[in-house]
Amino acid sequence: MNKIRKLLDKILEVLTCLMLAMMVITVCWQVISRYVLGTPSTFTEELLRFALVWLSMLGMAYVSGKQQHICLTLFLDKASPLLRTLWMLVLQICFGLFALYALIIGGLQISSISMAQYSPALNISMGHVYYALPLGGILIIIYSVLNIMDSLRNMKALSGRESA
Repeated sequence: MNKIRKLLDKILEVLTCLMLAMMVITVCWQVISRYVLGTPSTFTEELLRFALVWLSMLGMAYVSGKQQHICLTLFLDKASPLLRTLWMLVLQICFGLFALYALIIGGLQISSISMAQYSPALNISMGHVYYALPLGGILIIIYSVLNIMDSLRNMKALSGRESA
């Protein structure tokens, strides 16, 4: 399972870094074409908007896999390690359910609805842009399963230490 996590992490790290670099280059081109050449590029704003959607969804999956998402730990910091592990288990189940219903099912519905709609500048189907939602959902579910397995292993180790 650790190999799967490392492989997914590496793929998402490379993809998101490449996307961010592409976005920086695109913004630079937009500035140069507008202020130096005097003819603003027509596709850059749309490309950046679509890339931001994909970057956000892939980044959300990566962060959930690392368990570095935003959370309030005021009460959790004072809890026992077993209670913290149990809470992380509940959180991962909630993440998985959210990813299934909101991202995968909802994302597939919105993708199929908007497949016939094309973007004006890039002339790509908006359904392809919205495929970022189900893909992010699938990645979050994979990471949630991996995190649940880690939590269960951690709970077993903690309960073994408490009984000894």
